[in-house]
Amino acid sequence: MNKKLNVKRIRLLGQDYLIKSSESAEMLKIADYVDKKMQEVIDSGVDKDSQQLRIAVFTCLEIAGELFLYKKKNQTILNKIEKKSNFLIELIDEKLKENL
Repeated sequence: MNKKLNVKRIRLLGQDYLIKSSESAEMLKIADYVDKKMQEVIDSGVDKDSQQLRIAVFTCLEIAGELFLYKKKNQTILNKIEKKSNFLIELIDEKLKENL
């Protein structure tokens, strides 16, 4: 099943980019998020006009850090679910053996 690719124009650091995506609404949300993160880096004191590469790198590091935190949090939740699921399976198996 081929999804139609939409072309959207986004603006980051005052520059326009054409983005192809099957999920244009999501891409616009992502671009908005990245732009806000870039603005946070600029607000921290990085010169917007002369240090765009630095802004991009710091923004990538910030977003990657957030991703790692979310992945760690989700892995912790998955581990708890797996532990409880295994406990329930063992409990069910024990009850089934008792009734045989």
